[in-house]
Amino acid sequence: MALVTRGKSWVSLIVLFTLVWTGAIAAAPSASAASSTPFSDVAAGHWAEKHIAKLALQGMIKGNNGLFKPNDSLSRQEAVLMALRFMGLESKVDTKDVVAFPSTFTVDNYFKPYVNYAFKQKLIDMTEEFALADAEPKKAWGSSPATREWVARLLVRAIGKESEVAALSGKATSFADNASIDPALLGYVNVAVGKGLVNGADGNKFLPKGNLTRAAAATLFSRAESQTQTAFPGQVSGIWLAVSPEKLTLLQADGTTTTFAVTDGTLFSRADSEKLSAIDSLKVYGKALVIADADGNAAYAEQLDDTAQVKTVEGKLVVASSAKQEITLLIGEDVAQYSYNASNPPAVTDAENQTITLADLPANADVKLIVDAFSSSPKVLAVSLKSSAVSKSGAGTIAAVDATARTLQIKDATTSASETRTVSATATIQKDGTYVKLTELKVGDVISYDVKNGEVTGIVVTKSATSSTLSGFLFKIDKTEQTVQYTTAKGSGDIRLKLYADDVTVKIPNFSKPNLDNLYKDDAITMTLDANGKVTAIEVTNRSMSTMNGAVISSYDADSSILVVKDADGNAAAFTLNSATKYDLNGTTITKSSAVSYMAKGKKVNLGYSGTKLVYVSFVSKYTGTVVKNDTSAHELQLKLDDGSSVTVDYGTPNVEIYGKASASYTNVAKGDTVTVFLNSAQDMATSIIVNKTAQFDIVTLNAASRKIGVTDGAGTTTEWTLDSSVKIIGDNGKTADLDVFAPGHSLNATFEGKTLQSIQLVPVVFGKATAVDAASGTITIQTGTNAPVAISVGTSPIIMKNGSTLSSLSSVAAEDRVEVRKNESGDTVVTVVAGVSKVVWFADATNSILNFKKTTLTDDNVKVSASAYIHQGTSTISLGSLLSGDNVTVYILRNKAVEIVKA
Repeated sequence: MALVTRGKSWVSLIVLFTLVWTGAIAAAPSASAASSTPFSDVAAGHWAEKHIAKLALQGMIKGNNGLFKPNDSLSRQEAVLMALRFMGLESKVDTKDVVAFPSTFTVDNYFKPYVNYAFKQKLIDMTEEFALADAEPKKAWGSSPATREWVARLLVRAIGKESEVAALSGKATSFADNASIDPALLGYVNVAVGKGLVNGADGNKFLPKGNLTRAAAATLFSRAESQTQTAFPGQVSGIWLAVSPEKLTLLQADGTTTTFAVTDGTLFSRADSEKLSAIDSLKVYGKALVIADADGNAAYAEQLDDTAQVKTVEGKLVVASSAKQEITLLIGEDVAQYSYNASNPPAVTDAENQTITLADLPANADVKLIVDAFSSSPKVLAVSLKSSAVSKSGAGTIAAVDATARTLQIKDATTSASETRTVSATATIQKDGTYVKLTELKVGDVISYDVKNGEVTGIVVTKSATSSTLSGFLFKIDKTEQTVQYTTAKGSGDIRLKLYADDVTVKIPNFSKPNLDNLYKDDAITMTLDANGKVTAIEVTNRSMSTMNGAVISSYDADSSILVVKDADGNAAAFTLNSATKYDLNGTTITKSSAVSYMAKGKKVNLGYSGTKLVYVSFVSKYTGTVVKNDTSAHELQLKLDDGSSVTVDYGTPNVEIYGKASASYTNVAKGDTVTVFLNSAQDMATSIIVNKTAQFDIVTLNAASRKIGVTDGAGTTTEWTLDSSVKIIGDNGKTADLDVFAPGHSLNATFEGKTLQSIQLVPVVFGKATAVDAASGTITIQTGTNAPVAISVGTSPIIMKNGSTLSSLSSVAAEDRVEVRKNESGDTVVTVVAGVSKVVWFADATNSILNFKKTTLTDDNVKVSASAYIHQGTSTISLGSLLSGDNVTVYILRNKAVEIVKA
């Protein structure tokens, strides 16, 4: 987020509040254009910027002439005043009181009433502080710097946790300089550390006698706000009902709803971060606070907890009464009513996320309600119709049709946008004036269609797709004009041409991933044409060209363009180069003039020829293929190349690179491995063998903006990758995707060339309750969360992981089992049966997503909860924070994270 000047709102704050240093009202300075605070000496990006900005808005800290002086030491008297403001007690101090302290206890006149009131509130202790002043006769108590251990005691008292000090007074901290902490203050330091208020410094030191800077003090008091309920002017807390770039809507505990405008100066933050963030860090239905400016706009918005403070209820709609402001559902055999706020009615959407009204909901429809579980008078916040409410007519072209699943993908005639819809079982389909079945529809058919409640109910084919094929002999591929030039008879002068489509495919027998560059003159080809006559596919049916791999150059005569080579058996052959000959270096096309520079005696080349004419000359310094045999005694590696040919490469002690193996050698190269072998300058020995490998990982963190992704492998090792532009990002459909389709909790397959990451692909993973298992047809019907059960094909012999054993029979999976279905890195379907574990809750840490249990063994205490975990009681979804001590739960744990929690 760009950090901008708060402008008038900051100026008004500076004028309104009394300064903490002198008590005088200073002229309002201009805030720094680079800062998010009103202070010109707190630059944007300052480590305490978030906390200083927040406390300035709350009126807890002030400046002097627009300066905060973040690196200056905080005095004891300033710390006391900050603590009173923190506790909301500043206004209770009578600043006109005449206060007298002993002559040895020196406090500036402005601060005397505050220090005196702090003594009365037991925020500081008169005996302790008078003794401290007596021990420092040459220092003024009030203006002397506050030390870190002294402020720890002040903070603990300010948050009302002194009762916890005694139990921790004899416990050593984990800091390296624990011995330097005053024994009388050790308990306070322990409590402050335990509450997350203070941290150590470099070298794991607490530096108890060190002076506390003003920036550090702002940070400590800001952190401490999580422990109190102080009501600062203009500050409101609750849960987010809506978050948008224009406004924020907050529901308070008393049921009041407040909307705040978002301005260019609004600051965004999260309680679990020390830095300011962006608006997309705010999560709807999570706990939050807003500090409003003088105009009622959001000056500061902070996410306190991501846990959704709502519950979901599902059932069939009986009625939505606007008169009673009530929604009635049939849930099983019970009827239940849920009220909503007419002044802030629930958002209503259908299955396609289309906004509709409550009046649009059909009776007896399956709906899901999101109900507030935070305020004192819970209301319905959102309603989701489980079916589509879309009804329309349209026209377009069929892009895909699946008669089995009864789905149709249509490319709209006006917008060219594609959408996939289910075809109703009762839909009427007309073609050439006759009613036909869905199986009669073809890709490319032009249709008009009707949609009702999201399903296609009527289709009329207005123009049938026509696809045809042409056969001939390739003359030339012209990439500039995007044409295929061919003849109908080999050697004929009657050259014809066809335009080819942007996504034309090429198929060549025994050739892996061919493209247009792999087509040669006189190849016998069959072309598939679309309805517009464009070539969509080219298949080589016969290739009259012969090949010679590993030929050794004897000579090249540039005048006559004759290349003389010896084949693998030492037999000499002469070939002529002409204008149609193609040249490439490791698969990359090069010009003839570049190729000639490589035609030195002794160089190895791969040739394609017809008679004595060379069709192509390929110079190689590397081979890519599959290992057929690795003879480690003879030091020979036999490969099957992508074009189906074979080559044997000698090696000595080549560099071998394999992902996940620190010191790989040639003995680690196995049959079946896909490798790239780099050759020496003489092309007769392998200098390096790079093994291509695919491995599967679980995603634990993601920062799409900086292209960073953290993953964990099967051994539990976590790694963070920064993805450069060379790494291909692929969705679960096999097509190029954006990084933001990945998310923590998902899985991915990573492809490596040696140790270099080449691509990542999202792996579809389904977890839920098996509601039915059909071993004969190889399907498991799975219900994920509150969604409808879906049948998933896993095959009749998937890999079954159950109770630590590997099984192969689907009959080992039973209804009610919790299962995860995914493809492993080899493409095999893996079904993992997850057993439930009965536990008794101790407490739930919703902030850190950890559920703590009452111990039954010494090591059995908590589990991390997945961000996507399904937490429920019966069919009602509940929040992690709603689990209380003594609750009985069944926990399903997968890869050390709870993926489902069932409350009894």
